[in-house]
Amino acid sequence: MNSLRVAILATGDELLNGSGCDTNTRDIARLLGPAGYHINTALCVPDNPEAIHRALHQLISQQDVIICTGGLGSTGDDLTAKTVAQALGRPLEENPKAADMIRKRYADRGRELDPGVLRQAILPQKSIPLPNSQGTAPGFWLRQQNCDLFFLPGVPAEMRAMMINSVIPALQRTKPGGAPLLRRSFGFFGLSEPQIEARIPYDELPAEVQVAFSLDFPLVKLTLKAASPAAGDLLDEAEALLVGTLGDYLVSRGDESMAEHVGALLRHAGIKLALAESCTGGLISHMLTSVAGASDFLERGAVTYADSAKIDWLNVSPAIISTHGAVSEECALAMATGLRTATQNDLTLAVTGIAGPGGGTQEKPVGTVFLALAAEGVSQVRGYQFSGDRQQIQRMSAFMALEWLRRFALESLNSAKTQLGPGDRLP
Repeated sequence: MNSLRVAILATGDELLNGSGCDTNTRDIARLLGPAGYHINTALCVPDNPEAIHRALHQLISQQDVIICTGGLGSTGDDLTAKTVAQALGRPLEENPKAADMIRKRYADRGRELDPGVLRQAILPQKSIPLPNSQGTAPGFWLRQQNCDLFFLPGVPAEMRAMMINSVIPALQRTKPGGAPLLRRSFGFFGLSEPQIEARIPYDELPAEVQVAFSLDFPLVKLTLKAASPAAGDLLDEAEALLVGTLGDYLVSRGDESMAEHVGALLRHAGIKLALAESCTGGLISHMLTSVAGASDFLERGAVTYADSAKIDWLNVSPAIISTHGAVSEECALAMATGLRTATQNDLTLAVTGIAGPGGGTQEKPVGTVFLALAAEGVSQVRGYQFSGDRQQIQRMSAFMALEWLRRFALESLNSAKTQLGPGDRLP
């Protein structure tokens, strides 16, 4: 790993008062790592000139590179350029190149230029403006006491584009990085973090590979990291070991969501799906349709929340509800089979439950959820007892439904594979 010292300074009241979340620090680190630059310090300060001034002086004395995000817009709380000028003893001036960038951006969009927007071109003296391909506010780059400072917008899409198109190329020209830091992330469902850790063959992993855990409820996220010229090969070896021991619970890779993974399997298996959701309120459909191309496998989704909807839309017998209740194995299975009869899809899945905080009984407490699946020659139903608040129970129910769909699609693909002839291929 190289000895270049790189810091991130994120500015914004919203990052400290709970109304916003700092995703830029994470994204900057992810972009810099493969290029051989590694973060050793990250600070977050409010939109306060004194706080920004103090942070800049602290970091300049300790770092080789500082990447600052936020405060470059045209409103009154965008204080970064002015504060930087004061902190570094540089007068503010309108930068002609930055002004041209703004004018061109408006012209390319066919929009009339608001004169007030040109205040974004007023930068500390000797700044090098950085083009913004996603917005109007240019970033800027300057050097102070052998420290390179890059100032970028706080809007994540604008920041990422500027990192890729301007900051990393500038660093590679002036301060080459060290060994690339590569990461591979995996999502697991169905095992706890201790259970996953117990199955990892640490003694077989390359010594240079590090393992890190995090939680994205209800998934356990595992990241493999290696900083080495041979990082790619090392991660290949580690990934093969990981998949060999935990592959049955692997539901996502990298930035892929579990819903995206499941959708790809359903598409590959050629399965048409319909959903009947009660306690999840359309969450499963939302997760699957958040990914482009869901129409390839999802034919429809029904939110049958009330008993009347289950009866009218899914042809659930009123006797089932009166005898067993809407939250029961019998009702869940009737929902799935009724939907399949009505739609003639390859696969239907239904969920009904009590998400809370009210509605539970001693026999069926909050968190009681039933899933059912219907397909050609197949009908399955099972009850679960989930814990947590309403959102956690709904989320756990939706992920368990995705897990059912994942395993059904895998079984379909494996069955098709065993039936292939010598020249046949899977779709």
